[in-house]
Amino acid sequence: MGKPDRPEWQGSFGQRLGMEYLRVGDGEAQAELVLGSEHCNPNGICHGGAIFTLADDSMGAAAFSITPQGKVPTSVQVNVHFARSARAGDRLLAKTRVLSSGKHMLVLETRIEDDQANLVALLSASYMFVVPRK
Repeated sequence: MGKPDRPEWQGSFGQRLGMEYLRVGDGEAQAELVLGSEHCNPNGICHGGAIFTLADDSMGAAAFSITPQGKVPTSVQVNVHFARSARAGDRLLAKTRVLSSGKHMLVLETRIEDDQANLVALLSASYMFVVPRK
C-alpha cells in the first residue's frame, strides 16, 4: 500500500468535499472550498456541516503544525456562530490561527469568509494533544 496523496496532517474527508489548502504552518492555516450544489440543502443554502468541516479540517491542520512529536491534536470542544448564508458558486475561505497553546491544550479560531470578505461563520475550539492509539 502506497502513501496517501496528501500531507500527513490532511484528512481525506475535507479533501473529498473539495477543500484545498492555501497555507499551513506556524499555528495557522488557510483553506478554501468552492461550493457546489452537493454542498447545499434543498433550499439552495450551503449546509452548515460543509462550513463546519471546512473550519474543523483547517483547525486540525493549524494545530498539527505545532503539535509535539509523538502526539496528535484532537478537538474536545467547538463553538460555531453562523453569520450569513452561502450558496453554490460561492468561494469560502477559512482563516485559522492558534490563539493560545500550552503543553496539553490549545485554543483556535477560524473565520469563514466569502469572496467579498463577508463573515459567513466564526468558530472557536479547544484542542488537546494526545498520544495516538495503535
